[in-house]
Amino acid sequence: MRRIDELKEELRQAIIDSDEYREYRKLEEYMCTHPDLKRAVDELRRQNFELQYADEVGDVLSATEEMNRRMADVRMQPLVERYLSAEMCLCRMVQDICLSVVDAIDFNMDFLQ
Repeated sequence: MRRIDELKEELRQAIIDSDEYREYRKLEEYMCTHPDLKRAVDELRRQNFELQYADEVGDVLSATEEMNRRMADVRMQPLVERYLSAEMCLCRMVQDICLSVVDAIDFNMDFLQ
């Protein structure tokens, strides 16, 4: 377990040192200095999350288009798009790390099907 703890620390540090994380943190700090914009972006993120994980959305494409139409003024701002893009890059990196670990081990998850 000691070796695993060492590797976790190395991985944690590698993520913190990554360009993806640094870009995300820089833009997150900017958002925090603009509370109204941060609230609007967080509302967009919340709605997007709910849309993706709702059990009964019906026409997801139409619902997504409607959400984007309602939030167009927020999304049109270049720093907002950069922030959302940086967040997505960071999430994909973490997701890729998790998937590579899960794929490498023989861990029965058939109960999820």
